[in-house]
Amino acid sequence: MSSSRRLTDQERRQIVRERAKGVSVSAISATLKVSPKTVYNVLSRGRSAASANDSRTRVLTMRVTDRDLRGFDAALARRGIAHRSDAMRCLMLAADDLLRPDEGMTDELKGMSAALNRVGNNVNQVARRLNEAKLKGERLPYTPASHAEIRDLAVLVFDMADQIQEMFRARRRELDLEVTKALAGLVRQEAAQVAEHGAE
Repeated sequence: MSSSRRLTDQERRQIVRERAKGVSVSAISATLKVSPKTVYNVLSRGRSAASANDSRTRVLTMRVTDRDLRGFDAALARRGIAHRSDAMRCLMLAADDLLRPDEGMTDELKGMSAALNRVGNNVNQVARRLNEAKLKGERLPYTPASHAEIRDLAVLVFDMADQIQEMFRARRRELDLEVTKALAGLVRQEAAQVAEHGAE
């Protein structure tokens, strides 16, 4: 197996594509008849000579706090990912799914907002009747039935609060799944690299 020959640009692109699909380094090196070290060099140095349309020519910078960075690194480490830039690239490519509004949640929240407005109107009517009676010096028209009505309204409000919390928890779970899906290829790739380095 020749490890010293110069790879073509097409072969470099092939290495990057195959590795992204989860093909092992040993299989790639066998196919191209180069050493695994050559494959690793292409992957680690980013030497794939892609066309102008898909080459990585833009550099993004951003400022974060030490705490932000520690949190991000910890989240990557839990998934077995070592390279921030690769993870950010995967998340950027999945941005359409990650940042897409949840239309179902939006519709449910609109319905709950309308229901809360109705509850607020009912409470205002009760308060108005009580205030009018107080101003006129009349006996307050607050009966056991009124008390039961207020209690039912309170139960409705608390139930709606629970539903809203559950919707946000479900959305969080959905986003976690989307992030996991976006990073899955990178996780497999890094796990395979670790396994292959250990076997050498």
